[in-house]
Amino acid sequence: MFPKALLYAIQRKYFNIYKVLPWIPFSAVSKIESIIKPSWKVLEIGAGMSTIWLAKNVFSVVSIEADKNWINRIQENLDKHQLKNVKLIFENRGDLMADFSNYPDEHFDFILIDGGPRDLCCQNALTKIKKGGYIYLDNSDSNHLCGNGAEILKEFAKKGSNKTYKFIDFVPGNFFVTEGLLVQA
Repeated sequence: MFPKALLYAIQRKYFNIYKVLPWIPFSAVSKIESIIKPSWKVLEIGAGMSTIWLAKNVFSVVSIEADKNWINRIQENLDKHQLKNVKLIFENRGDLMADFSNYPDEHFDFILIDGGPRDLCCQNALTKIKKGGYIYLDNSDSNHLCGNGAEILKEFAKKGSNKTYKFIDFVPGNFFVTEGLLVQA
């Protein structure tokens, strides 16, 4: 994955070309590709290239993002790809980014947490994920970004005897290794 990471990082930095892939470990992208279904409803905290990628592969995406300029850029890309199955929500208050009370329990098949107060997002995602669905926490090794989010998800998985997957790999668009955690509900 090193050569791909390098190529995508150069394209992003010097040519403003963003590969339409989630900016999570390549190995996590591969795993998610193997489980994702066209009928899925997805909640994403932290919009990006993942939003476009998900929209091409699932029924619907709700994406919450704190940067208005970034939302505008993502919307332009969605329009360019003629993707109409995404609801972009601008919210820059952490507590509101993590408030999923507008959605019924067990509503989403997949929740991708790559923004907001990640530990609070993890906690609030537990009731919103369908049985058998998945929650992915990006940068799960970073206490600075995730607080105790990884521990919340691991404890959730342990209580239900559910599967957890850990990914340590390069990331598209950046030239560094990061960690992610995927938990099945």
